[in-house]
Amino acid sequence: MAATLEGETMTRIVEHRSALPFGAVVEMRVHDVDDAPALATLSVTKFGASFDPDAFPHPLPAAEALLAALDYAEKAGIACVWIDDPGGRFPPNMRPAR
Repeated sequence: MAATLEGETMTRIVEHRSALPFGAVVEMRVHDVDDAPALATLSVTKFGASFDPDAFPHPLPAAEALLAALDYAEKAGIACVWIDDPGGRFPPNMRPAR
């Protein structure tokens, strides 16, 4: 369950696999495609296995994917969104503020 502060759900963004908690996470995988806008696929996983395979059927622009991941995590009570961005296509300074 996600942590709460004054009745609000708080979802943590994790950058590295080693910081993942046990339990379900929303995984945002940023794809490294040359000369194309950063696209990301989302999945809900638990211990590396797909937890909700139908939650996110299509790739999204990275900024849109992050907002969708955070929204889903908060509604589902998932405490963590993991941004898997090995190519560095979606650094923190490019992410939308909520």
